[in-house]
Amino acid sequence: MRKIKSSSIFLTIIILLLMTFSIPVKAADWDIISNPGSEQITTPPLSATSETTNVGIPAFEGTGMVQEGDTVLPIPDATIPAIPESIIGTDNRSIVSNTTLFPYRTSCLLVITFPDGISYGSGNLISSDTVLTAGHCVYDTRYGGWATRIEVYAGRDGSYSPFGKANSKSFYTLDRWINLTSKEYDYREYDIGYIKLDQKLGKTTGWLGLTTTLSNDISLTGFPAPRDRGYKMYSQKGKLKNSAANKIYYDLDTEGGQSGSSVYNTGNQVIGVHAYAHGTVNSGTRMNLQNFEIAKKIADTAILSYRSHVQNIGWQGWVNDTGISGTTGQSKRLEAINLSLSDSSYSGNIEYRAHVQNIGWQGWQKNGAMAGTTGQSNRLEALEIKLTGELAKIYNVRYRSHVQGIGWQAWKSNGQMTGTTGQSLRLEAIQIQLVKK
Repeated sequence: MRKIKSSSIFLTIIILLLMTFSIPVKAADWDIISNPGSEQITTPPLSATSETTNVGIPAFEGTGMVQEGDTVLPIPDATIPAIPESIIGTDNRSIVSNTTLFPYRTSCLLVITFPDGISYGSGNLISSDTVLTAGHCVYDTRYGGWATRIEVYAGRDGSYSPFGKANSKSFYTLDRWINLTSKEYDYREYDIGYIKLDQKLGKTTGWLGLTTTLSNDISLTGFPAPRDRGYKMYSQKGKLKNSAANKIYYDLDTEGGQSGSSVYNTGNQVIGVHAYAHGTVNSGTRMNLQNFEIAKKIADTAILSYRSHVQNIGWQGWVNDTGISGTTGQSKRLEAINLSLSDSSYSGNIEYRAHVQNIGWQGWQKNGAMAGTTGQSNRLEALEIKLTGELAKIYNVRYRSHVQGIGWQAWKSNGQMTGTTGQSLRLEAIQIQLVKK
C-alpha cells in the first residue's frame, strides 16, 4: 500500500473546509446599479493615475442654438415636499438673467415621478445625453424606490424652456446608495446618480467637464424649491471648505430642489454633486477617482464630426451621426475630408487616409487634419478609417461612400476600404458613425 504524506492529508482537509464554508463575494464599493429594464453598466477598472494629477475631461460649449417660441405648460406642484437645506448666513444666490448662456444652459430642472408622487431636483449635462445628479433624484426609498420617469428642462427660465424638454431613458446609481441598511459605511457618501436621455440635448447646450482635482473657487447652479420660486435658475460662487475621500464641503447656499446640482470649478469642470445641508456648511458627493471613472463610462462623450471639400462648392459644414457629407445626383467629386472627435472621455484617435487621383494612397491623418487635396481638381477615390487606443476598445467606426456609377456602397468598418481603386471613379458623398461595442 502506498503511504500518504501527512502534508497531503492536511491540504485535502483545508480544501474540503473551504468548499463547505464558502465566503460570499462582497460587491465592490463602486458597483453601478441601473433601474429595472435598462442596460447594466459594469464598473471599469480603476486607473492608477494619482487623483491630484488627473486633469479630467474639459467642458464643451455646444452650439447654443435656441428653439424659438418653445414655451411649456406650468409644471404641476410636487406632491413630495422639497427637503429644506441651508442658507448659510446671508443668502448670496442670484437669479440667472440669461439661462441660454454657457455654462448655465447645462443646468437642468428635473421633474421626477416616483411611485409615491412627484418631486423636483437639479442636474447638469456632462455629455450629449447624460445628466449628472444626486442618487436620491433617481432612487429614493422614502418615495417608492426607483423613479419611473424624469422630465429634463435644460436652461429652464420660469415658464420658458429655451431648449425644450428631454425625457429619461434610463437611470444609474451606486450599489452603496441602494443599500441603505448597511452598517459598514455611511450611504450618504455615495449619493450620486445619472440620467440617460432620449435625445442628444448636450450637442446644443454643451456640458460640464469632469475632474478629480479639487479647487478652492467653485460655483453651484440649480433650481431651488421651484414651485415656490417660479422655476427660476439660481447661481452662486463660493469656496471649498473641506474634503474627505467621498465628500466635499462648501459655503454655497442651497434649498430643497437644488439637490443634484453640480459643484464646478472656474474651468466648468465638476468636482462634486450637491446633496446635503449641515447648518453651517453644505456638502456633496465628491468626484473622486472612482466616481470619475464611472461617470466617464456612463457619459460616453465621444462625438464624431466630419466635413468634405466638394467640387465647385468648397468646404461644406460639419455633420455628424451618419449625416451626409458631399452631394448625390450632382456628379460632383469629393476632393478632401476632415474628421474630428470632440471631447472624448477615452484616449486614442480617429485616423484616416485617402486614395487620391494621380497620387494614390496618402499617409494616415488624424483628428482634424485634411486627407485629400484642394485646388488641384483631384477626386477622392477611396477612404480607410480606423480608431486607436481606448476608443478602439469602446467603439466601432462605420462608414459608407456614394460612388460614381455605383451609388451607395455597403457599410464598412474599422480600417476597411470604402470606394474603389484602379477604376477612376469619384467619391461623391460619405456617411460615418461611431457605434458603441
